[in-house]
Amino acid sequence: MTDDDATTGGSQAAGEISVGRPRMPLGARRLVLIGGLGALAGVLAGRYYFAGLILAAAGITLLALALSYRTGTPWFSRLSWLVLAAGALWTASTAGYWWLIDAAANGAARPPGNTSLLFYLGIGSLVIMLATVLAAVILRGTRALKPSVPDVT
Repeated sequence: MTDDDATTGGSQAAGEISVGRPRMPLGARRLVLIGGLGALAGVLAGRYYFAGLILAAAGITLLALALSYRTGTPWFSRLSWLVLAAGALWTASTAGYWWLIDAAANGAARPPGNTSLLFYLGIGSLVIMLATVLAAVILRGTRALKPSVPDVT
């Protein structure tokens, strides 16, 4: 190894940089992988199959859940539970909405009146999910900037 490796970001420099910084927990990293693959597969399959749209919504929910992690021993925080509940409601309302639209299109009838209710319920839960993820990211960032105070007792 040459002296140039340490200044250009060689393998040793990368190991030294990541020692002091907290990393994303393994469970959250796995959710990013599964959610990303689910969202991509759902977007591609959504053009041809109804279940693809639901897979895309579930993948986006898993991505949001992964981004709401907390640094520390239990990485699944209270905000993560709110993201999970809002994401599950969004996925379920998306499935119900598209199922009602598809049933009305196949039956050559008008969609029932509760379709708009499902639509607005889905939009509301999506906004709640995204706002909660944003709050979790901001909270995690402010906690990382706060200097740790030693315990003197």
